[in-house]
Amino acid sequence: MARQALIVGEAAGGDDNVEQTLDRFGFSRVTRVANVIAAMEFLGHQHVDLVLVPVEELDEAHLGRLDRAIRRERHTAVIGTAPRADPEFMLRAMRAGIQEFLVRPLVPAELSASLERLVRRTETTTVNGQVYAVFGAKGGMGTSSVAVNLADSLARLHPKQRIAIADLVVGGGEARLLLNVNPPYDLGDVADKAGRIDAEMLKSVLVPAVDGVWLLAAPERPEAEDSIDATVVSNVIQELRQAYHHIVLDCEHAMNDRTLAALDAAERIVLVTQLSVSSMRATQRSLAIFRRLGYPNDKLCIVINRYQSGEVISPTDAADLLKSEIFFKLPNDYKASSDASTRGLPLSIADAQSKLTWAYAQLAQKLSGGEAPLADPSGARSNGSGSKLRSLFSRKKG
Repeated sequence: MARQALIVGEAAGGDDNVEQTLDRFGFSRVTRVANVIAAMEFLGHQHVDLVLVPVEELDEAHLGRLDRAIRRERHTAVIGTAPRADPEFMLRAMRAGIQEFLVRPLVPAELSASLERLVRRTETTTVNGQVYAVFGAKGGMGTSSVAVNLADSLARLHPKQRIAIADLVVGGGEARLLLNVNPPYDLGDVADKAGRIDAEMLKSVLVPAVDGVWLLAAPERPEAEDSIDATVVSNVIQELRQAYHHIVLDCEHAMNDRTLAALDAAERIVLVTQLSVSSMRATQRSLAIFRRLGYPNDKLCIVINRYQSGEVISPTDAADLLKSEIFFKLPNDYKASSDASTRGLPLSIADAQSKLTWAYAQLAQKLSGGEAPLADPSGARSNGSGSKLRSLFSRKKG
């Protein structure tokens, strides 16, 4: 059946070609009204599948009426437009429950991308996504880089599935920088509407980062920390499960309520560490907490980052000290990793031939149920220094 679109005032910027784009996505019935008041009257009498509305014309009364109309007609999608990407216009759109925001004059490719996302959100199929919480016991271990590249590798391994990465590092998240995106909304905006967190709302906040990966960015506003609690994190993860096949969580280093909510919800905890004394001590403390929390051994996946042969501590030493097997080793490739971070690209794009790119692909395969990884090309071997290190870690505090 043909779907109906409603264009309000100058929302389309006077571009008649907009109707051709709408028609390609099944919106073959297009009605134009002069202003927001007329649009509200129209919405009160007829079902509309899509509304294009000029955000700058919405006052507080209009925002309230539009919000109620969207709540009443849950299958009505809304695209807000404005003459410029003004943060005030974007926030106004968010408050009204508008799912997409575009700048006029409308660019056909951007309108098509918005329509594609909106059509995808109307799909009723839900999935029971797998959640991977990437956690580092201390800062400086490359946890965010691991999270971003794991998400990208999952997308390449499962090209027909949807992958999400949620940056839960409140006040210091780096995923948007590592993926070179500047999202209009973030986790702080989601928390501001905590009573309305659902899959549709989250899909309007997540932005495409690289092919197959959607990002929920961490907030940059310091005050957002007050509104993001464990309940918000749990609700976000629950809704992401319904729409994405694999969800990667970039967790804070602090063991606070938000972090615990993320760790509790995850099927796998990717515990990032390095082969240094300080990293081992921090990882020991984290593992002790996880065991008191009753996490099963198969939930805990210890990943050594920046591994290179000849370390004072070997992987065998680490497994002995931590009383856990090492799940995977990510080789040290500083040049490739630094270049990718600087350019805001995943390693698979910045340097497809890097041994670290290969390793991330193998890690994604091992985590998501694929075949066991091939032999580690780095040729890592134990250096036989276990007894000396055991004495270091068994010293009593004086």
